[in-house]
Amino acid sequence: MDLEERKLRAKPPRKNLNRDDVGNQARCLLNQFIHDRMENEGFENPLQESNLIEPDTPTGPPMSQLEEIGRALRCIGDELDGDQRLQDLVSRIEPEDIPNTFLNVASAIVSVNLTWDIVVRFFYFAYKMAIKALDRIPLIRAIINLVINFIVDNLADWILSRGGWEAIVEYFGTPKRQAFGVLIAGVLISVGVYAWKSLGD
Repeated sequence: MDLEERKLRAKPPRKNLNRDDVGNQARCLLNQFIHDRMENEGFENPLQESNLIEPDTPTGPPMSQLEEIGRALRCIGDELDGDQRLQDLVSRIEPEDIPNTFLNVASAIVSVNLTWDIVVRFFYFAYKMAIKALDRIPLIRAIINLVINFIVDNLADWILSRGGWEAIVEYFGTPKRQAFGVLIAGVLISVGVYAWKSLGD
């Protein structure tokens, strides 16, 4: 048994979570993240969860550290708000460009070794796309569905191997990881956005 396998077996059981559970929990976290960021940025009427999902959409098993995960996500969002190059690139994206830009960013993400930094900052990118379509709720829901489907198909097994979404709290307790993750994930998003805009120009 190699070291990585021993590490994975050492993880506490996560109540038999599966990939769909991870995706449904991600939807809950992403919806809350979008609402929190809109409040933080001073939107008068932040989108509510009822605006973001279809009726009877499953939310997944409850998370024991939901508030702590939310705080970690908010801190990351605050840091990425200060990445001016990223903000400039995102500002150039038109609503009709969102699906193709998303695919480029997703391709950049799966081309590297995953970290929690990259996974969480994918949420930030989804938020920035969502607020470009505030008058088009179906498009916002489509963005969220793209993110969740991508997580289920490409990231869920990795998330499960780390112990589920709650592992974010422990990971982001290390300042060095936070600072380095902001840099790397910001670069990945920028690469994906720039690639699409270059093709379109």
